[in-house]
Amino acid sequence: MLDKKLILLGYFFLLVGCGSDEKTEAPVEENIQVVPSLNDMSIALTPLKAANPTDFEHHLKNGVYLNSTQKTGFLEPINADTANATESISNEGGQQSNYSLTINQEAGVAEGDRLKYDGEYMYIANDDSYQQQGATQETSKTSIRIVQRNEEGGLREMSNTVVSKAASSINSLYLRENTLAVLSNIYDYSIANSMLTSTIAIDMFFPTEQNFNLSLLDVSNQAAPNITTSYTMDGSIIDSRRVDNVLYIVSSFSPYVSGLPYATTDAEKLENYQHVFASNISDFLPQLTDSEGNTSNLVEPENCYLPANSTDKDGFNGIVTLTTVDLTQPDSISSVCINTQVSGLYATPTSVYLYGTDYQYENNQTTETSIIHKFSIAKQDIDYVASGTLDGRFNWGLSNLRFSEKDNNLRVVTTKGNQSVGYEHRLNILSPSGNQLKLVAQLPNDTYPNKIGKVNNEGIVQEDIKAVRFFENKAFVVTFLDTDPLYVLDLSDTEQLKIAGALEIPGYSSYLHPISDNLLVGIGQNVDPNRMVFIDAIAIDSAESIPIIEGAKISLFDVSNMNNPLEINSIVYKDGYTPVEYNYHALTYLKMPNGTHRFGLPVEKWLTETVVNLETGNEIDIWTRDNALQLIEVTGDDTDALLVDKGSVNALMALEPTYISGWDDRAIFHGDDIYYLHGNNIWKSFWQTPELTTGPF
Repeated sequence: MLDKKLILLGYFFLLVGCGSDEKTEAPVEENIQVVPSLNDMSIALTPLKAANPTDFEHHLKNGVYLNSTQKTGFLEPINADTANATESISNEGGQQSNYSLTINQEAGVAEGDRLKYDGEYMYIANDDSYQQQGATQETSKTSIRIVQRNEEGGLREMSNTVVSKAASSINSLYLRENTLAVLSNIYDYSIANSMLTSTIAIDMFFPTEQNFNLSLLDVSNQAAPNITTSYTMDGSIIDSRRVDNVLYIVSSFSPYVSGLPYATTDAEKLENYQHVFASNISDFLPQLTDSEGNTSNLVEPENCYLPANSTDKDGFNGIVTLTTVDLTQPDSISSVCINTQVSGLYATPTSVYLYGTDYQYENNQTTETSIIHKFSIAKQDIDYVASGTLDGRFNWGLSNLRFSEKDNNLRVVTTKGNQSVGYEHRLNILSPSGNQLKLVAQLPNDTYPNKIGKVNNEGIVQEDIKAVRFFENKAFVVTFLDTDPLYVLDLSDTEQLKIAGALEIPGYSSYLHPISDNLLVGIGQNVDPNRMVFIDAIAIDSAESIPIIEGAKISLFDVSNMNNPLEINSIVYKDGYTPVEYNYHALTYLKMPNGTHRFGLPVEKWLTETVVNLETGNEIDIWTRDNALQLIEVTGDDTDALLVDKGSVNALMALEPTYISGWDDRAIFHGDDIYYLHGNNIWKSFWQTPELTTGPF
């Protein structure tokens, strides 16, 4: 789930390396009298190689030193909410049931969220910022709340457990049989504040929280869940996934050496270099601390990878660690690392792809080059496979949906440029060959040169990509400037990639959800193409047009004929927005036995109400808000289906003394029962009579 604290403070956080009680001795270079000439620190855009411990230590320490000589970095920020189409519409269980589950990108790969459900018990990540007036300090802590649904659909709270007292927020939950895995972010605000005035070298490459916690709860007794395992790890969570019993956590870490100043003179630089190389390697590795306080390296140097072309003149001060935990044997924890930077994760049941983008700015131009590293996974075995580079970027919003693996090939959409100079959107297919992911096909191409996006009179594409979704041998791409072109890409023949068809309608979709071979649901915003505003660019190339959004929109598309996609109908919720645009876990979906499809769409509206001051007689405009779960039904699987509004479940505001965002709203469908989670409270209703609401629970 998105963390508001991360947005506010992310760029000022320093990741501090904790020392280990049991240090592994490493060779130390003595009598260093001069700092060697080192290459500038940069993100690696090459394949990887298994590192021997000495080379890894040298590369990492070079990076720590180099970081002390520069004030800022230039890499893209970590995709912290990382958090999310592919071959199938997947839920947590991977099979049809009579209740809804977390929407996942890939079948067989579970994704974490703030709400999990097993058909009887709801597991809710409570956020302390959503607490109600009158809550005590103890009850307002971030916690796990377990609520039981009985056979009649009624609710009863079973327990409310504080998992980590140090946790600032819960990142995500995973449920596997009787084990609930809880990933929590831990922030150190004192460090963030001190860095605003400190002379110590600031690390801007990994600008997020200092630690995170993984706790495993035995929830076989929901009234008294038992914390069986607790690990606190140095670093920041990039993203995570679960395949069967194994949890995969990708995290970033940047070492910090106490007392290492920002060096400007040759003497200061030499002192820093000597200090760094005299330190033990464990001082620069992320640490793992168990519930007993025992500390060890989260990853060992011999389990790490370096850029294949790195020399003793290169260095990088960041580590990205891929950690595996067997939920049935939590003592079995292992990690591999790469001494470079990535910002996102895409996973299948057998592969993990780590990706990121390097931005270089020179001569008033930005160059964007992206890197992808592929690893094979089999339970806790992780092996490096290959790497590939592409021109362009993946953007930040739901970037993992730009990726899809099929037949051992990676299909991925990239973007370069901007509205002023024009965008270049490409569909790329990469295939492993040795240690490289080689480009084997691309769209546009010589045979089908038409650009993805509408071309203006100057011959450039001014529309950026809003959404990408893969489904079988098709890819759906939405671009937008003032209208919404939906492109259908035919991927059935790798040597003949082409744009099969396109549809242009008002507004845009930010998330696409295929429900059958014939039907596609799009969720985004309605926009009047005749209502645009222009802003003057600051630190960008030129002024750009900004649409005036008019309300949340859900559309039903007929994609049975790739050459002629059609919009069947749409529904607009005026003056509203939905968090599904940014996090598809906010969407609730359930296919019913009769072939209909039910959707729950959280929508937040800000409204104004004019009242009269009884004392002065003056009119006053008061801001009001409305949070509701909009209910939508698709009446079938075929092209004669319709999108039908079925009403809404409203969250009552009486108990909320402060604004509670709809950003983390979630819902559960169980048969005809509806459970709407807003803040930390649940409202209950029924599909046939959503206006009859009880709660909060």
